[in-house]
Amino acid sequence: MINLNYTWISINCPKCSYEFDIQLIDAKSEKNVYCHNCKLTIRLQDSEASVHTGIDSVNNAMKEVENIFKNFGK
Repeated sequence: MINLNYTWISINCPKCSYEFDIQLIDAKSEKNVYCHNCKLTIRLQDSEASVHTGIDSVNNAMKEVENIFKNFGK
């Protein structure tokens, strides 16, 4: 099964606009990340829990689809 927590996404540094990749779990857990271009430490924020809620919703939907296919031939 796909776990979206470990999906890579691209973000841009708020200071220098350098694009780099993080995993969704980093945003979900509001980690600090480091811009390799300007050396800025960026605190990721999920203030409305949209990343957390979105990941959980999609993961639950994928589990439901998986269960449907498991029971399809029965």
